[in-house]
Amino acid sequence: MFGVVDPVTGIWNAKFVEALVGQEANRAVRYHRPLSVLVVELDHAEHVDKELGHIQLEGLLREMSERLGRAIRDTDTVGFIDADGPPHFAIVLPETDEVGATLAADKIRRSIAAFDFATSGNWKRITVSCGAATISVVRPAYDEAGLMNRREYTGNLLREAFRALEGGRSSGTNRTSVGAFRS
Repeated sequence: MFGVVDPVTGIWNAKFVEALVGQEANRAVRYHRPLSVLVVELDHAEHVDKELGHIQLEGLLREMSERLGRAIRDTDTVGFIDADGPPHFAIVLPETDEVGATLAADKIRRSIAAFDFATSGNWKRITVSCGAATISVVRPAYDEAGLMNRREYTGNLLREAFRALEGGRSSGTNRTSVGAFRS
């Protein structure tokens, strides 16, 4: 497990998540199955960080990891993907289309918002925002170029989920935004 588990949160790290998205994207494209990825960000992260300090923030991230793990299906995977900037989590949702991704993100947002975290001050109740991107079920013609393009899905899917998250920020916090990624 050394090297693929985040030491603070105890869940999969960015290295593992990127590899998993690549593997699942290959499977989704090859077998014409949907795949969604969520990127989850703590709302008001800069204020939370400033007010809580390093130790309490780490505790909050561990609790968030546990809540996220409880809010997803057994077949889904949650990972911590950004330790240097505002904290981001990624959730890989195999066999999940755009509607299912939106429902999963909304369930996650409600789960986090309803929980009393063991922090001090104003941050016992927090919210998160989610960005989602989906590989839809498409039956393309089989050609060598199409097979090569499967490798591109990994970065594009995560990148599009981040774009959706950032695009939704203009509408406020505690929201789910869906990206325009299409296979």
